Amino acid sequence: MLKLSDDIASVRGIGKKKKELLGKLKIATVRDLMDHFPVRYRDWRWNWFSKDLEDGGEYRVAGKLERKRFSAYGGRNGKTPMLECIFRDGYGQYKVWFYNMPFLDKNLRLNKGYVVFGRCRRRGWDDLPIFDNPEICPEGSAKDLERKGYLPVYGCTAGVTTNDFNRWIKYALQALEYDAEWIPEDVIRKRKLCTEKYKYEQLHFPESLQGYRIARSRYIYEKLFLYQLVTQWNRAQLCHEAGDSSVAETDLTPFLEKLPFELTEGQKSAVRDIQQDLSSSRPMNRLVQGDVGCGKTAVAETALYRVAATGGQCAFMAPTEILARQHHEKLSKDFEPLGIRCVLLISALSAPEKKKVLQEIREGTADVVVGTHAIIQENVIFQNLELVITDEQHRFGVNQRRLLMEKSRIPNVLVMSATPIPRTLQATVYGDMDFSMIRSRPAERKSIITRVVNHRLRSKAYAQVKKEVQGGNRAYIVAPAIDEGEEMVSVTALYREAKKWFSPAVVAVLHGRMDPSEKERVMAEFAEGKIQVLVSTVVIEVGIDVPEATVMVIENADRFGLAQLHQLRGRVGRSNRQSYCWLVNYSDSEGAADRLQIMQETDDGFLISEEDYRLRGPGDVHGTMQHGSMSMLGEFLKYEHILQYAKEDVEEMDLLHLDENVRNKMKQYLWDNYENTI
Repeated sequence: MLKLSDDIASVRGIGKKKKELLGKLKIATVRDLMDHFPVRYRDWRWNWFSKDLEDGGEYRVAGKLERKRFSAYGGRNGKTPMLECIFRDGYGQYKVWFYNMPFLDKNLRLNKGYVVFGRCRRRGWDDLPIFDNPEICPEGSAKDLERKGYLPVYGCTAGVTTNDFNRWIKYALQALEYDAEWIPEDVIRKRKLCTEKYKYEQLHFPESLQGYRIARSRYIYEKLFLYQLVTQWNRAQLCHEAGDSSVAETDLTPFLEKLPFELTEGQKSAVRDIQQDLSSSRPMNRLVQGDVGCGKTAVAETALYRVAATGGQCAFMAPTEILARQHHEKLSKDFEPLGIRCVLLISALSAPEKKKVLQEIREGTADVVVGTHAIIQENVIFQNLELVITDEQHRFGVNQRRLLMEKSRIPNVLVMSATPIPRTLQATVYGDMDFSMIRSRPAERKSIITRVVNHRLRSKAYAQVKKEVQGGNRAYIVAPAIDEGEEMVSVTALYREAKKWFSPAVVAVLHGRMDPSEKERVMAEFAEGKIQVLVSTVVIEVGIDVPEATVMVIENADRFGLAQLHQLRGRVGRSNRQSYCWLVNYSDSEGAADRLQIMQETDDGFLISEEDYRLRGPGDVHGTMQHGSMSMLGEFLKYEHILQYAKEDVEEMDLLHLDENVRNKMKQYLWDNYENTI
């Protein structure tokens, strides 16, 4: 008998050589083999007739061999052997061409019935269906009868075929001895889930579409259930280990009165959420999301003020040094009149400067430390760290939070994001976080005017750029690729063009292959106004804040998702100046035009994120059987009803006293997908 945890060599037919080859597919155990699901299925359930065959479709057809002719083609000497066959069924004829298979000339007999399976094309002068190198076997033969139903096709590597996987998995299905169910029995009954054995049988060799659906539902549920289990367990464990995380209350009035504006309703709501978190004994783990210009920084400052005013220390982390400098400048201006000391810790500091800052952090005289993620590294020692804020970083992971716990008894974490997150992802990828959404904007901020143009009219976009630059503003030009190619506009080519178009304005280039220090220099000079036009890849998506930038052109906008386009667009419109975004469309498809039209019609990031998620929907089950793989978590997040069931079921469990079998499954899941942190 086999166990799922057994070494892959336990499977009959897998020797040392095959084991090495399977290692390339990250298959080391029987479980890995069983979780190597088909990438698609071939439908051998019934015969199709020649009259119904369409170009590009995959079919099983049966007919008698009427004629065959052996010839050679290709090259001057015509050395490629080719067997041309014509078959007939009850409705007409179809052709089958075999290349480099001369032995079939003897094996295939005239007037005998055969079954053919393969992809059809209809491009000949007579419009007859043609199959190139299909599978073939005598009709009614053992091979034909054995292949009735859905036949799996597996992702392979050199030296390992789909037939190998068929043979190994059939053996494993017969020999496997399954462990006790790790999903609680009451949940299995409540959600009417099939057994693990049935799941594997029907996902590898479906007896019917219904059997496949039942098995797939179990697989999707258990992935989402496990993800929720791991996420919520980590949160519960961190809360249990952290102890009391509450921060002493203080009056926010001195800080709020110094703001040059009144908080919007959205900001006030987020502030209330954060203040309640800081009063709770449970560590804060909150994500504040809202579009650019909604005032997330002011909301974060209320948390910084409360902690610093009551004697605690805060870390404020930005994704780039240039943005860290900008935050430090703003926070110093807002807080130092209130007696709160802000320091900057980045790699660009000289050794004496860094030594002085580290000493202030260690002695507790630095109240707010601004920098990149380096500020929670081993050599940075806080006296009393109570709050960490991250800007434009969607996740502050389990390991980072544990590292933080080594520096502080209270890992209160606040994350700010300008990328609105669909509701489904809130419950999964960010399932361990609380959410505050700021939908309103300060009254003085103007909506970004967005225009979509065909690539033949892109000159209109660049005329706008020229006008803005001549008026003293700055511009971004974004391309999807670094190097020149046939299909996409490149940063390299755009940079050459822009230098000619916008002379005497200073034009610079920015992309991911540049040295980090060079990227920082370019971004800093753009922010200071030494550079007027920045030609870039998507590296500007986060980490740069230039209020004087009022226009952006995105080339090949059809190549980007809506959420990413919205994030890029957020680099302009960061002041009360009117800003513009031009989307250049190179695609002729209606789908691309419709997507970009959404960007033109709304700048509501929440609507855009939901629409982006909807457009990447799950599709139908049968389509997934033909072409889909179920290996990625992202596929599962689309099944909102199953996700909700899994979330509810996990919330009802006692996470700190889990059954050993469940804990082992969680460990395996972390090992397979992330890292073993339990």
